[in-house]
Amino acid sequence: MSEFVKQTNNPNEKEWINWLDEAIKNEHIKYYDYEHFSKIRTIGSGAYSDVYRAKWKNTEKVFALKAFKNKERKDITLKEIIHEFKLLRKVDFHENIIRFLGISNRNEDYVMVLECAVDGHLRNYLENHILAWHDKINLAYQLASAVLCLHDEGIIHCDLHSNNILVNQRKVKIADFGLSKRIEESNESLNIIGVIPYLDPIMFNNLFLRSGLNDSVYSLDEKSDVYSVGVLLWEIYSGQPPFHGKSYDKELALQILDGLREAHIPNTPVDYLHLYSKCWDGDPYKRPHIGEVVQVLKGMISEKEDDNDNIEYKLIDEGKLNKF
Repeated sequence: MSEFVKQTNNPNEKEWINWLDEAIKNEHIKYYDYEHFSKIRTIGSGAYSDVYRAKWKNTEKVFALKAFKNKERKDITLKEIIHEFKLLRKVDFHENIIRFLGISNRNEDYVMVLECAVDGHLRNYLENHILAWHDKINLAYQLASAVLCLHDEGIIHCDLHSNNILVNQRKVKIADFGLSKRIEESNESLNIIGVIPYLDPIMFNNLFLRSGLNDSVYSLDEKSDVYSVGVLLWEIYSGQPPFHGKSYDKELALQILDGLREAHIPNTPVDYLHLYSKCWDGDPYKRPHIGEVVQVLKGMISEKEDDNDNIEYKLIDEGKLNKF
């Protein structure tokens, strides 16, 4: 790895390369020779990175490889890799957070080696599987539990949506929280177009500040993640992406800012509906702590298990949905 220091005159890049060298030398980070990966295929692409699925050597071991797109500023890419590594190391013990396994190098570009979630993104998983209530509530609980773990470690995700939440053998795996602050820090609306329904509406206050719609700038915090969790709980139950069929544009953002939320699904268990409705409240101070969300979901699972899967949840009929 150290030979790459000689190939750059950027002092910041040299600093991060030296940091990686030391981490690899001291076995804090495992280095994977890229030539030993085979059957590499693209499984995802975002604004900042591409993700590939690859097999290791002549085994059936499968990894996810994350390559960053900012090739002109390798110092920034290296800083991002190290930042994400440090965050992932803090929460490596939680089974619902994707694991960082090491680093590789492809054509002088750095690649993160991650745990591979074989069932793909949550969005695809919901599209391709018909889930029972028990499966849905377990996915919701796993998601909230992972977010609680992040918050307990002082990490705010800020970018929770169904395309960066993965599923591996029925287990939720949160990914990409190391880089998500970019959305908060960016003034370019293009960066949020695909995720507008999941974002805390206070983000739209910041975006439209230049248009004179608001006079205060707000910072995203733990309650912003809770808002996203609320939307995801609705998505897990409905099986549909939020505002399906609508354009994720400025008009939708303004409608959400004015209080628009997805329609409740008939026969939604009342406690579940109340929970996600509280989570996506427009007032951050009225949203529950993520720990409360976890406890409510855990209680719903326990009730179902105690009654040997025969519990009859109180449901809300279609005619009463507009009261919430």
